[in-house]
Amino acid sequence: MNPMNARTLPSAFTFALGACLAVTPAAAQTEPDPVPAGRVPAPGPYLPGFDALHYDLRITVGESSSRIDGTALIDIARVSPLRDTLRLDLSGLRVTRVLAGPPNGSRSAASFRQADGRVFIALPRPATPDTIRVEVVYDGVPDDGLIIRDNVRGARAAFADNWPDRARFWFPSIDHPGDKATVAFEIRAPRGWAVIANGRRTDTSDDDVWNYRTAAAIPTYTMVFGASRMSVGTVDACARGGRTAARPDGCVLVTSWTFPRDSANGARIFRRAGDMVRYYTDRFGDFPYEQLAHVQSATRFGGMENAGAIFYSERAIADGTLSEVTVAHETAHQWFGDAVTPASWSHIWLSEGFATYFGMQYFEAVEGVERFRELLANSAGGYLSSDVTGLAIVDTTRVPDDNLFGLLNSNSYNKGGQVLHMLRGLVGDSAFFAAIRSYYAMHVNGNATTEDLRRAFESTAGRDLGWFFEQWLYRPGHPILQVSHRWDATAREASILVEQVQPAEWPTFRMPLEIEVVTADGRPVRHRLEVGDRRTEVRVPAPSAPTAVRVDPDGWLLEEVRAAGA
Repeated sequence: MNPMNARTLPSAFTFALGACLAVTPAAAQTEPDPVPAGRVPAPGPYLPGFDALHYDLRITVGESSSRIDGTALIDIARVSPLRDTLRLDLSGLRVTRVLAGPPNGSRSAASFRQADGRVFIALPRPATPDTIRVEVVYDGVPDDGLIIRDNVRGARAAFADNWPDRARFWFPSIDHPGDKATVAFEIRAPRGWAVIANGRRTDTSDDDVWNYRTAAAIPTYTMVFGASRMSVGTVDACARGGRTAARPDGCVLVTSWTFPRDSANGARIFRRAGDMVRYYTDRFGDFPYEQLAHVQSATRFGGMENAGAIFYSERAIADGTLSEVTVAHETAHQWFGDAVTPASWSHIWLSEGFATYFGMQYFEAVEGVERFRELLANSAGGYLSSDVTGLAIVDTTRVPDDNLFGLLNSNSYNKGGQVLHMLRGLVGDSAFFAAIRSYYAMHVNGNATTEDLRRAFESTAGRDLGWFFEQWLYRPGHPILQVSHRWDATAREASILVEQVQPAEWPTFRMPLEIEVVTADGRPVRHRLEVGDRRTEVRVPAPSAPTAVRVDPDGWLLEEVRAAGA
């Protein structure tokens, strides 16, 4: 992000007849100051009265400048409560003109002002709900969100990188995950560049204009394009992804887009990308988008799950260090995070926890259960050693560090994945995957909350799971167990004491717990306990004194185990 330069804001606005905005002529305006990325929105509906339906984004990028010229045509449904001022997110770029009118009719100039990273547009209040098309013409140098610079190989490039609320740095939008829309792109790029974007390319020319369009609504943080000199390779011409209107033959084209020097690394790293599409299609349902591109880019993250066009760290691909676990994680996001999007930021584990778990679970299917358990144990260890164990996964009142980037923590990823694993152990594989498919089918191309997931699991499993969701998702921490045992030689029984010694402000966990008792003269014997108090003591048969008592030997539970007296 560029420094907060001293820039002149548009002139102040005045209210008359409810919402008339006076604006400085375009020629007199300069770029307004940007706002910080990651600002936490106020509680409640993000923009009541408006629902973005479609974005038509026309962007021109050059080879020698970081400046862009843009036009955004946005179809917006005006819903109750009906309002007369539309607030679009746009930070640091200069708006030169706004037009508004019916989607298929003429548009006229609309008064507007820019302030605090937003464009406020005066609209006539409709008598009843309707749809309006707003055209915003703007220009400037993006402070963030659209990264225009030399890439890792020294060639000029432009890549969008929107998460969490950075789309506003390069196009006007309702920049919130709860407001999904379809999007079309018309990108003008220097001759010789290749352009990738969400959706399917809709033009057939080889000139400097590239057009893409999505069929499905996606969140703004995944609406992207990338442009540079690229090597484009086919990873899988027909990854089976389910039959849709866009793919009547059931094929998903999977491609890699890398800088020319890195094409061999891309081919190796993405070699199983088509197989991942097939696997997740079988697990969850049809692949939700027209095609899937894996793209070397300027994202600040290791991988970014943009719908149908995943962007990865340019350095990790150039160095050949990008992990297949990351590829699986981002591919799983196409279903969870992109197609089913958290309704608000507080439910982000429905995106990151899902991608974490199913990214690891793919390797259970293709490399075996021991590989999966290794990944699962490493992930659990990442959470247990983190500084967020005292926070709940879902907190609708606050965000860590009061910044949306604070949500990228071990609660959202690691613990969220472990919660899914514990649900799987609780209800069994059949009910677990049936519930996941049901949840996906109910919310595909829409939004969901943690309560929506709970209802899907309760319906499929046929039992109340409110207690499970409450303790693992809405309360902090995890069980810290202290386990001791003694042997009754007369009764030939072992008495096992399980104590929950986690902090008092953490819940007392209710959980099924498997204990494995090992004796010198027999094979290990397992016993399943129902634990729900701070102290649980059971007596189990033991032919001789136990030499060891192992807790949760198959790793179904997220817990710490401490020696007695520790």
